[in-house]
Amino acid sequence: GIVSMSSTQPGISGTPSSTARGIRGFGNQLTISGARSGQNNYRLDGVSENDYSNSSPGSVLGGAAGVDAIAEFSVITSNYSAEYGRTSGGVVNAITRSGTNQFHGEADEFLRNNALDSKNYFDSKTTPIPPFRRNQFGVSAGAPIWKNHTFVFGNYEGLRQSLGQT
Repeated sequence: GIVSMSSTQPGISGTPSSTARGIRGFGNQLTISGARSGQNNYRLDGVSENDYSNSSPGSVLGGAAGVDAIAEFSVITSNYSAEYGRTSGGVVNAITRSGTNQFHGEADEFLRNNALDSKNYFDSKTTPIPPFRRNQFGVSAGAPIWKNHTFVFGNYEGLRQSLGQT
């Protein structure tokens, strides 16, 4: 989502997760230009969406908005204007997609399982590869409701995973 796209920019790195995620929020944490992760501002369509602990927004899996729902994305690391006040760290901006006069849609799926994996370094030759199933999927669609006036757009992303350990 928004936070995972941010980590591809220079000067940005993810902070390690800890067991206190429920206390400081579930979103993935970012360090932008050396600032603490709680000093960043996350904006979606111009509205700040930081969580209750001023951390990045996100679900238990760490994600917020789906990638297919984002039309524009930017990260401002320093020297931003007064319109981006409220923070001493970076500003992560995202603009959502909208419907158009034509119907547009997409569906995708990412599959990963233990048949595609190699053995863990610590597994012996006789130990089977632990069971692993990851199914990540999504669908998005946009359409007109009233031509040239009213549009609709929706996005859904799902993740099903089961992971065994040796």
